[in-house]
Amino acid sequence: MPTRYRMEELVEQKITKQTFTPELKQVQEFYKCTFEQCDFQNAEFVDLIFTNCEFKSCNLSNASLKGTQLDHVVFDNCKMLGIHFNECSSFSFHVNFSNSVLDYSSFFERNIKKFQFEECSLQHVDFERANLQQAVFKKANLLNARFVQCNLEGCDFRSSINIQLDPEANRMKKSKFGQEQLPGLLLKYQLTID
Repeated sequence: MPTRYRMEELVEQKITKQTFTPELKQVQEFYKCTFEQCDFQNAEFVDLIFTNCEFKSCNLSNASLKGTQLDHVVFDNCKMLGIHFNECSSFSFHVNFSNSVLDYSSFFERNIKKFQFEECSLQHVDFERANLQQAVFKKANLLNARFVQCNLEGCDFRSSINIQLDPEANRMKKSKFGQEQLPGLLLKYQLTID
């Protein structure tokens, strides 16, 4: 990676073990870039554009994504505590997550239809009023995740753990659950299930 950028766009670059340097701050648009083992904790990614990019083993905890466009972005094995995805640009918002920690993040009122959360920790994540139609939560830890007034139609929760949600407070037609998730769906009734 060059030490100085002359343009506001970075195309098909691999950025490894970097922080959000002054040089990177000059870039406004990233296209088909790969970020590996970067530490972007508390970074200000404001009004940037990431298209077809991939983040691998990066720390983005508490980064600000206000107004930032995430268009087909993949996060793999990333630490992303406290991210407010609800502040991202809604234009072309499409991301997928695998083996990542997203605890205390927010997808409030976000359209995340058909998104994939594979082997992710989603503890204390706010999904209130999100459109999660046909989203897949594969081996996700949903401890204290908040699902209120969500569209969960066709969601697949079968391999997730610690799910607790109120079926009466969400749209859930054709959602998929395993028998081990039934106690989390009936929690408000205070039933004993053996």
